[in-house]
Amino acid sequence: MADKENYWNYAQIGLELAVAVLLGFWGGYWLDKKLGTAPWLMLGGAAAGLGGGFYLVVRELLPENGGRVDK
Repeated sequence: MADKENYWNYAQIGLELAVAVLLGFWGGYWLDKKLGTAPWLMLGGAAAGLGGGFYLVVRELLPENGGRVDK
């Protein structure tokens, strides 16, 4: 049972990364439509989402910060 719980933890970490990128992409797309700056804010939003998503992944995986991964 412990192995299945570990898989769900990794799935949640991956989902956090995907959601962060998609939210940044969507926010940039929405701003591009309003401001007429396509595709620059969309790309910038996706890059910001990727950076934020990687921050979340690193925060979850570092054991000294209370991360989930066992040694």
